[in-house]
Amino acid sequence: MVGLALTGKLIMMIMHKARSLGPRRNGFLFLGLSTALSITAVPAAWADTAPKTQPAPLAAPAPATGTGTDTDTGTGTGTGTGTGTGTGTGTGTGTGTGTGTGTAKQIALLVKQLAQAPTPEEAHTLQERLEALRAAHLSPTTQLLVRRAEKDLISEKPDDAVDDMGDALALQPDQAILWRTRAQMRLVAGNLKGAVADLGEALMRDAEDAQSWSLLASVEEHLNDGQAALKAWQKATALNPMLDRSHKRSDSLRIKAFGQPT
Repeated sequence: MVGLALTGKLIMMIMHKARSLGPRRNGFLFLGLSTALSITAVPAAWADTAPKTQPAPLAAPAPATGTGTDTDTGTGTGTGTGTGTGTGTGTGTGTGTGTGTGTAKQIALLVKQLAQAPTPEEAHTLQERLEALRAAHLSPTTQLLVRRAEKDLISEKPDDAVDDMGDALALQPDQAILWRTRAQMRLVAGNLKGAVADLGEALMRDAEDAQSWSLLASVEEHLNDGQAALKAWQKATALNPMLDRSHKRSDSLRIKAFGQPT
C-alpha cells in the first residue's frame, strides 16, 4: 500500500521536474504550477480514503421440503419400512449493478459547498472529500496500476508512469480522475500537449473539477497561451475561490493574456 509519505515525495518530484519546463526567471510561473500540482497530487491513498462498498445482504433463506423413504430389511422373518420427512434450508446469491447516482449527488453537493467555503482550511477539507469520492469507483486493478505509476514517477521513469496510466485508462476510461492523473504524468515527462489533451478528456467527464482546471491553467501558461490559461484559472477559482483570495494570480494571467493596462 502506498502511503501518505510517498504522496509527499511524489509532490516534490512533480514540482522538481516541472521547474525545468518554464523560464527560470519567471518565479511566479513556477509558483503557480507548484501550487496547482500541490493540490492535484496523485491520490496515492485512494484505497484508504475511498468509501468502502458494503457487501450485499444474502437473500432470505428459501424453505425446501423433501420426502424420503427408508427401508430396513432384516435377515429374520420380518421386514419393516418407514417414511420420514425433513426440512432443509437454501441460500441464494444475486448480482446487481450500480449507476453511481448516490456518489454523483454527493459530489454535486460538495462542489456547491466548496464554491462557498469561507476559509482555505475548509476548502482543503472539502477538496479531499471530493477526491475520495471521485476515486470511489476505481477497481482494485486500476488502483494497483495507479500506484505502480506513482512508483515509476518516484524512480524518475515518467514515460513508464504514463504507460501505466494508459493501462489504467484502458480498464476504466470513464473515470475523469484517471485522465487528470495521466495529465500530471505527461507534464513531468515534458509532453505538455498530451497533458492538455488528457485534461480535456477529464473535464469532458467532470467539468466541475477545480483541480483539473487549475492544472490546465498552469500547463497553458507554460505553452505561452495566456488567454487559455486565464480562462482555465477563472474556471478553477469559480469552483474554489480559496485558490486565489488575493487575485494576484488572476491579475498576473490577465497581463499575460492582454498586456499591461494603459
